[in-house]
Amino acid sequence: MPVPTFLKKFGILERCGIGSSEKPAVKEKKEKEPAGRAQWSSQTEFLLTCIGYSVGLGNVWRFPYLCYKNGGGAFLLPYMLMMVVIGFPLLFMEYSFGQYFGVGSLTIYKKVCPLFKGVGISYCVINAFVCIYYNVIIALSLYYLFGSFTSLMPWTHCNNAWNTEMCLDAHGMSKVVQDLIGINNTSNSTVEGTTTTIQTLVDVNGIGSSYNISGDYNMTSLNMTSALSLNKSARTSPTEEYWKYKLLNVNETIHGIDNIGNVRWHVCLCLLLAWILVVLIVCKGIKSSGKVVYFTATFPYLMLTVLVVRGVTLEGATDGILYFVTPVWSKLASPEVWFAAATQLFYATNIAWGGMLTMASYNTFHHNCFRDAIIINLVSFFTSLYAGFAVFSVIGYMAHENGQAVEDVIKSGPGLAFIVYPEALGLMPLAPMWSALFFFMLFLLGIGSQMVDFETVMTGLCDEFPVLNQTPLRRFLTACILATIFFCFGVTCVTQGGMYVLQLMDWYAAGFCVLVVAVCECLIINWFYGNEKFAGNIKEMLGDKPGWWWRICWKVISPVVIVAILIFSFVKYSGAKYGEYIYPGWADGIGWCMGLASIVPIGVVALYTLLTADAPTLKEKYILVTTPDKSIFENRDKASDNGSEDSEQLSPNSPELKQTPTTGDSMLMDDSIAVQEKLINKTNSTKHFDDIDDAKV
Repeated sequence: MPVPTFLKKFGILERCGIGSSEKPAVKEKKEKEPAGRAQWSSQTEFLLTCIGYSVGLGNVWRFPYLCYKNGGGAFLLPYMLMMVVIGFPLLFMEYSFGQYFGVGSLTIYKKVCPLFKGVGISYCVINAFVCIYYNVIIALSLYYLFGSFTSLMPWTHCNNAWNTEMCLDAHGMSKVVQDLIGINNTSNSTVEGTTTTIQTLVDVNGIGSSYNISGDYNMTSLNMTSALSLNKSARTSPTEEYWKYKLLNVNETIHGIDNIGNVRWHVCLCLLLAWILVVLIVCKGIKSSGKVVYFTATFPYLMLTVLVVRGVTLEGATDGILYFVTPVWSKLASPEVWFAAATQLFYATNIAWGGMLTMASYNTFHHNCFRDAIIINLVSFFTSLYAGFAVFSVIGYMAHENGQAVEDVIKSGPGLAFIVYPEALGLMPLAPMWSALFFFMLFLLGIGSQMVDFETVMTGLCDEFPVLNQTPLRRFLTACILATIFFCFGVTCVTQGGMYVLQLMDWYAAGFCVLVVAVCECLIINWFYGNEKFAGNIKEMLGDKPGWWWRICWKVISPVVIVAILIFSFVKYSGAKYGEYIYPGWADGIGWCMGLASIVPIGVVALYTLLTADAPTLKEKYILVTTPDKSIFENRDKASDNGSEDSEQLSPNSPELKQTPTTGDSMLMDDSIAVQEKLINKTNSTKHFDDIDDAKV
């Protein structure tokens, strides 16, 4: 009886021991992999690494806010649609591409389509920028984690040296009142001839019902005008003041992108620790990081579950969750909602960053990457939803306790993770424990993504310059040097005005440039290399060609949608902002330079490669630099008996793949063969072409 194709693809029958009477799609045989290149010890390591990479800080602080802001439950519809037309197809394409050729992001395009080897440079530049500022956020998580190991966390009250008179904690205690309680302890006091008690002062401010205070205190020495003018609408929370005046020591009237101030050394030490941990994790490549992910990719789910269970039992949690999931269908008419869904998908799945391609390059040749592409998209999506319940249940509780609306409490980005959520956790019993769990979870989520970003750059360099990876010591030294460079640049983000630098990098360094790279991926693989040829490569690995839906998405639908997103982003472009701070024009100029630094190499390298190609005419130059290097197929040389008799294997040089391609597919393939033969025949009459392989750029 024939076996359903989807059961074969997901390996369900083999795992259950069923269907042994049928010939397997691919024989179990030790693969001939690129010499000296490491491989994952198990499929689980690869899957967990990709989960840790895709499920990062954005799932906690970006997706829940976007979902709430863009129609609640209605936002899930455009997000899932984008996942179908972009997420599933492009992740499957990247996995297959990296797995088939088995080389890193810096080398793969140089070998497959030399004209576009600049795409590999783009990958490395994007990940380098992200490594610089992403590790700063991990350092902040460590700083708050260490601060949680106290009985009274410093960001939960106003009785600190850095607090201002405008500080008012969640219990209604102001800096003035707490100073009074801490310094004076007499029965009564007289202020301008009037005896006043603490309870009177608190009642005047309209906050007496929130906090019970007994006893009378001497208030003669206090500035009563400041105290009596304090009210809830003008208050600043202790978490906000801790962030501004203790952690960063930032003065918003002085500091900005043009004056970042001094280095905050306590945060700088946390950044140094974060980089040391990253180097230790990736120093042996996937052999070391593959073991770490068993903890870093799974433990956050345990902590997230604990936070969800605790959150949904809090008073007011239902209100917060309803804000998160209640659909507002009218929002779907807004183009901004669809744009937000598409951009969030790129953040959530890390498509076109080079990391997924790099991790897949360490797979065995017949690994089921199709299954993994589906799993990663779904895990990232449902984790974002799950994190939304953890966030909004606690935000609802905080809004209830403060008598505020949820929309007045919720923030996005670092403000949610380091200001709003810590304040909410501070209201709970056993607050230090919940705070430690939360920030440890943030640390693990961040380190899971950071180590792949860093490994992407490392793999690119080591594949391009094998001498860097010849011994474990050389690899370790390479990692140390690279981490030191990134650390030095990252120090600018841990100054008093460091958040202005971090926001500028986040705004430009990994924005529109990722979309441009994604379009280039689709064009190179499906138009220059060849859609049908690539489908044949996948058949070699998985035993079946991908269906028409995947091929049409790779070739047309996905790139068209991404181009539409790009156009919309430029139409709606606005300069970088950090809260109420508007960046000056020159700062936006620097931001554009950072963004262009990752895509300009594509055009510059392409032009240089074309002009310097060792061929007499422009047409022959073009054909030469768009023809794959034969050496990359030698690394993936597979005997025909690797497949079953009923699963025809197509090698890159198979006659079936040399037939006349479909329109626009495998551009000028026949001309390429003719040009190569022509160049070989000229070797006796010209010194320009000693060997066709020497003409590869």
